[in-house]
Amino acid sequence: MDITVTTLKGFESILAHELDALGAEDIQMGARAVTCFGDKELLYRANYELRTALRVLVPFYNFRASSTDALYKKIRDYNFLPFLKPDQSFSIDVACSSEYFTHSQFVTHKVKDGIVDRMRSKFDQRPSISIENPDFKLHVRIVGDEVTLSTDSSGDSLHKRGYRVQTVSAPMSEVLAAGLVIMSGWDKETMFVDPMAGSGTIAIEAAMIASNTPAQYCREKFLFQKWSNFDRRLWEKVVDDANERIDLNLPIIFASDKDKSAIDAIKANLVRLPFRDKVIASQFDFFSVKQENATIIFNPPYDERMKVSDVLKFYEDIGTHLKHKCSGSNAWIFSSNFEAMKNIGLKTSRRHTLYNGPLECKYFGYELFQGKRAHRHSEEEE
Repeated sequence: MDITVTTLKGFESILAHELDALGAEDIQMGARAVTCFGDKELLYRANYELRTALRVLVPFYNFRASSTDALYKKIRDYNFLPFLKPDQSFSIDVACSSEYFTHSQFVTHKVKDGIVDRMRSKFDQRPSISIENPDFKLHVRIVGDEVTLSTDSSGDSLHKRGYRVQTVSAPMSEVLAAGLVIMSGWDKETMFVDPMAGSGTIAIEAAMIASNTPAQYCREKFLFQKWSNFDRRLWEKVVDDANERIDLNLPIIFASDKDKSAIDAIKANLVRLPFRDKVIASQFDFFSVKQENATIIFNPPYDERMKVSDVLKFYEDIGTHLKHKCSGSNAWIFSSNFEAMKNIGLKTSRRHTLYNGPLECKYFGYELFQGKRAHRHSEEEE
């Protein structure tokens, strides 16, 4: 079957690599999505194991439409019975980039009318709308006049892993956190540190990656489990096989924050995970300790949603601490405050542009040298 997996902008190549590792065929990258070919086992594994996936979709109908009336007619004339019965519920998700369709809500309304009107005319009964727990979730993608209908096999977005039960201000998406860890090139052997951990998402995703814990280890429900062709035995095999590959021989993983409520949240979020005793959650200030020979990834306050007095000086202090107290480490900083990022004052080794929700962000890597090389590098920066 054809499969489309959606992701965050900038993670397409990571997702393609993940799908290749699962055995997917004919892998092609698009904008915020990767398409491939695979069987039912791949569909199940993609939902359970992929770290940078948001949704796993199965396309089933492609057509052209350049007006809402044409769209409505195509939908009304299509037989949705393989996916949806008159006594069931459904929801619609629309992704639209078209000069013909400029209001996604209006598109949603016309698609809903087409499905309901056909069902009512054929069966004198109509399916209901359910946003929270539908039997069938229809994904509508429109690019220009090309329309693709897909059934969503995931249900809730796959960033909802199921382990996060407690948060602090401005929690990061689990998919974003996993992508940041993978993009850093961490070898899964050196010490890993998130010194401004918040509710611990980056450190937890790092531990999941290092231990080979499936991304959805704590999640219980997927929409494909409601499908008429759901193969329970195959699904249980996929879960068992993936869980058997978990390896709890982890390097040191630190999640620290100066806020005690953040440490409490991290510990609560670790409870259901197999490595809950392997991640060290500790309350201390980043600026008070050395963190040498480690991979350091952190997400300082942006100043958009979280306020820091004199944010420019705060970022300058981060750079100073990295330079003098974190030699031999690879540090990565993720932030949307571009002006403040300039105050880090260190030469970047790698740069990426990513997004945290609507916020455009920079993800900068810094190689922090030791000894004479570090001194020479500092002089070059000055």
